[in-house]
Amino acid sequence: MVDPLDPGTMALPLGFKRGRGRPRKADALSAAERARRYRARRKLQGLGTVPAVAYEQAVRERDLARTQVAELRAALEQLQRVLGH
Repeated sequence: MVDPLDPGTMALPLGFKRGRGRPRKADALSAAERARRYRARRKLQGLGTVPAVAYEQAVRERDLARTQVAELRAALEQLQRVLGH
């Protein structure tokens, strides 16, 4: 505060100087809350493990498709030999 009777006093700057970086939000989540929400989203997306029954069925279908491809390739080679290509 400036003393009007004392010529040696000055008005001090009382302005607020912001700190460095981005200001904090009032409703910011803690690290634990962010992690909890992340795990909940992952769980909803269904990125967990595959049931053993579904995996075994997929493997059987893959093996069946591979045998069919091999049979078709053999038939194609036989036809190419017959046709002379």
